[in-house]
Parts: sequence; C-alpha cells; structure tokens
Amino acid sequence: ISEERLVILVTHEVNLAKFYASRIIEIEDGRVINDYKNEHNNNLDYTIDNNIYLKDMENASTVKKLGMDVYRDKEVPINVEIVLKGNNIFIKSLDNRKIEIVDDNSSIEFINDHYKQMNKKDLLKYEFDFNEKLKNPKKLRYSSIFNPITFISNGFKKVFDYSLLKKLLLIGFFLSGFFIMMSTSRIAANLTIHDQDFIDTNKNYLIINTKKINLEDYYKYESLENIFYILPGDSKIDVSLKVNDYYQTANSEANISGSLSSISMIEKEDLLLGRMPENNQEIVIDKMVVDNLKKSRNEAKMMGVYDYKDFLNRMIKIENNEEFKIVGISDKISPSIYMYDEKFINTLYNLQGDSRFGNEDSSNNIYQDYHLFLNRIQLKEGRLPENDYEVIVDIDNKESMPLNKEISKKINDKKLVVVGYYESEEDLKQYFVNSNMIKMLLIKNSKDITIYPKDKDVALKEFREMGLNIQDSYQLSKKNYLKAREEATKVAINSSLVVLAISLIEIVLMLRSSFLSRIKEVGIYRAIGLKKKDIYVMFSGEIIAITTLTSLPGILISAYIFNEISHMTFFSNEFLVNQNIVLVSIVLIYLFNLICGLLPVIFTLRKRPAQILARTDAE
Repeated sequence: ISEERLVILVTHEVNLAKFYASRIIEIEDGRVINDYKNEHNNNLDYTIDNNIYLKDMENASTVKKLGMDVYRDKEVPINVEIVLKGNNIFIKSLDNRKIEIVDDNSSIEFINDHYKQMNKKDLLKYEFDFNEKLKNPKKLRYSSIFNPITFISNGFKKVFDYSLLKKLLLIGFFLSGFFIMMSTSRIAANLTIHDQDFIDTNKNYLIINTKKINLEDYYKYESLENIFYILPGDSKIDVSLKVNDYYQTANSEANISGSLSSISMIEKEDLLLGRMPENNQEIVIDKMVVDNLKKSRNEAKMMGVYDYKDFLNRMIKIENNEEFKIVGISDKISPSIYMYDEKFINTLYNLQGDSRFGNEDSSNNIYQDYHLFLNRIQLKEGRLPENDYEVIVDIDNKESMPLNKEISKKINDKKLVVVGYYESEEDLKQYFVNSNMIKMLLIKNSKDITIYPKDKDVALKEFREMGLNIQDSYQLSKKNYLKAREEATKVAINSSLVVLAISLIEIVLMLRSSFLSRIKEVGIYRAIGLKKKDIYVMFSGEIIAITTLTSLPGILISAYIFNEISHMTFFSNEFLVNQNIVLVSIVLIYLFNLICGLLPVIFTLRKRPAQILARTDAE
C-alpha cells in the first residue's frame, strides 16, 4: 500500500516502526521530540507467543504404539498419565504442571514449520491495487461501544465495583433524595390551597359589611328578585352536640361550628350518609363540619365520636331554643349546618349572643319568642303577643306593668305594650314577644348581612350600585387566609429552597469528586479515539445507576414518611405528598444529577487528550 499511498502507523513497538517506516516521528506528552528518516532495512524478528513452530522444538519423538507425536522445547521429563477411553482423551499431570487443550476454539496454533523473520523483500511480492478497492466504496460510520442496554448495565457494574470508601459517600445521595422530597412537598403544600383550609361560611353567600342596618333597607334587600334569602349577621353559629353515650358522660357536650344554611340548598344526591330531614326539627351537617371537629381536641373525639356515621341521630342543643336531630351528612365541601328557613332567626338570635348588641337589656337574652316557650309557661291573664311591639311579662310585674299599657322596654326605639301575664315553674323573668320582634331585634343589632343570591355576579353588581360594601364570602375567606399565611408561606418556601440548594450543592460536589478520580481514564479513552458522546453516555449510565440505587430510595422512603406526617393535624398544611409531587421529585433528582454529573465531563472534554492526561486531580 505504501508504494502508492501514505500510510501512517501509530505504535509503541519500536521494532515494528523501524521495520516498516521510512520516516519516524517520536511524540511524548503531545509534543514532537524527534523526527528522522529511517534507513533500517533489516529483517523483523517479531514472534507471536500463541504460534508454536513444531520444527523449532529441540526434542521431538513419536510414540509409535499410540500414534502420538511428542514435542519438547527442552529436555525435561514428561510426567503425565494419558487415558484413552472410547473417543475421549484424559490427561493428568503428575507434577502439577498446567495442561491446556488445543482445539479449533483455542487461541494457540501449531505450525509444522520453522519460524522465519519477516523481510521487506518478501512483503514486496504482494500487489495491492488501491483503485480496485475504490470501485465499491463503503460509507464508513462510527459505531459506538455503548447501546441503551450496555450503558445502563455498565453503570450499575461500575457502582457495584466502587471501593468501600466511595460506597459510603453514596449515603450523601440518599440523603439528598430525602431532603429534595421534603423540600418539594413543603413548597407544594404552601403553594397549594384547598377550600377546606379557609372556608368558614357557605360558599354561596355574599357578605354586606355595614356598621348599622336600617330596617327598611333590610326588608328592601329581602324583597329583591335575585335573592333567595338574607340573614342578619355572618351566618356562623356554634352549637352543642350531645355525647351522652355513657353514664359518666351524661352531661357532656362538644361544640361544633358551621355556617347556617337552608335545607333547600341540598338534594338527596348530596348526602354522604343518612337521609333528608322530614320535619323542621331535623337537620343535616356537612362532612366538613365533622372534619373540622376531628382536627381539634374535643369531647366528642375523646368519647370515640369521630366517624361520620357516629354523628347520625345525635341531638344538637341550642340554649333557649329547641333541640335538633342530625339525620344526614352532606358532602358539599362547605362548612354548613342545614335546617329549615323558619328556624333561622331564633337560632341566630340564641346562638350568636345578644351581648354584642350593646344595650343593657340584651345581655341576658331577656327577649324571647313566645312560640319557643309555650310548653314552659302558663298564660295567667290577658293574651299572647301576636302583634308587633306587644309583650307578655312575668305575673310578678303585674303591679308595676299594667295590662295594655306601655312600659320602658323598647325594640326599634318603640316602647312595648303589655298584653298578658305568664307564670313559670323555672321563674324565667323574661319578656316574650312574637317572632317578628326577635327578627327586628336581631337585624337592628347586627353589623353584617349575609345574602344567598340566585346569581352572585348580578347580586354583586346590584348591591355595589347601591353603594354597599359587598363581598363574596368565598373570595373574602380566601383573601384573609392567604394574608394570614403570607409570612409563614414565605418562611416555609425560603427554608425549603435553602435545604434544596444545599442538597443539590452536595450532589454537585460528590459527582465532581467522583469524576476527578477518573480523569486519567477519560484521557485514555479520548487518546484511543473514543468519541465525546460515548464518554457522555458512559458517565450518564453511571449517574443513572447511582441515582437509582441511592437518591430514588431516599425519595420514596421520605415520600412515605411525609405522607404519614401530613395526616397529623399539626402538620396537615406543612407537607403535601401525592403521585405528582413524587414524580416531580424523581424527575428533578435525575435531571439535576445528570446535569451536575456531566458538567465537569463537558468542561474536561473541551481539552485535547494530552491535556486531559497531563491534568492532576488537584486541578
């Protein structure tokens, strides 16, 4: 070939170079240190250890009886036992010499000739037509030493072959996976808001904020076409749940909170358990009311009342009011207590507390709806107060409060007229009026108005045009919740980001340390012609193996731990673990490990192979 073409031979074998080459260039550490013409034309004494030339063996003999030739390179005794049985040959060395079988699959070759040195004249006998080879040129392509299977399997093999010290460093990757899962779950928890986190009133309500309510305005709002109903106040009530399951708990009660709502808001399909009310003394509570109760330490929980079914058929007690029976549990994601509309006013009046009304007669709920007390009082004289501004008083007041005369007690700045006297065994000493008077009293002394509109947007526009400060209760609760959590959210997110950054920096340092110990290996691969992409693939396989064996278990174990912790009331808003969060954490750790692991490889491969080989770990 060299007669017509330039052939460049790269070798460490000096004898080969001096035999074949007409010019020799010596290179050391990437620098040319010698360049000269080669006039050496002797023979080449180049033997291959696996070739055995039989005629060069000093001792040769034939065992005629067995038809066997024996060759020895020196006079040594042959101390073996040979057994011929069938078509098998069994050989046993009696002096522990190595026995090697030579067959078609062996690398050893017997040559029945003498060894001859190569001579240039012998090589010139062969002809080579290069143009003939160019007639059917083949498109050359680079074939990688790695494929999708080998680069992963080789990565695992490399990790398993790590030294003990290096394997101990893998604990850091496990911890980084643990902390990355913790950080992502905390960030997700603080950025994810659920309705049950902030809703404290029925989602359908609008709230009008006002310092004082005018009766005429209230009745006007109540009569609007787009209104289902309106309530004085904010609709929030606290009621007492009886938990008298045992003799020792006969008088025990648990407070449950909710937003007073109409039974017309729900259908049978909205019930999780139980049934719809059949009379106005039966109510339905939403599962969210029960969930809120379960989060706190309360009597019901301590008595073993915590499952939804445990609340069915229990009684709700309201001071100065009737008792209500829970017959159903709804699932509307709304902290509501549903009852019939006609029970609203007395329930609000007796539960929200008149002490907020600011007048001396209201602090002890001295005014009550006479309908609620018909079975507890006896009318002794006169009649019941069926009309507005009429009142019946305790018979002990007969002398000071004459029948059909005005007294000093007022509602809506108007004096009440005594129309009857009652007597009670409980010595109630209260003033009984009709339902409308209780409603009027409640309206006059409330600061807010709760509205249940048919169309929220229309109602918001309509009331704002009246110059009223009206807000969507859902949006208002959400806004207040976010404002209250703003600082805590910032702290949680920032601390999580710091932990995440520390974990990722730890990964960078560990991967860089691992790479630095293998720089010479990279230089050798590049020096023998391995492409950059193959080296990237090689290290990618190792990084994927490290991540799978260490960081992935760290993420999965921490996901289980934080998922269990998130079910605890105290940590319910601190961690959020679900399939998506786990998947994001896994993708994040693989991507970051690959990027951080390959960055030092990329920077190193920008250099020439000689520069890579000359680099020290300290650099």
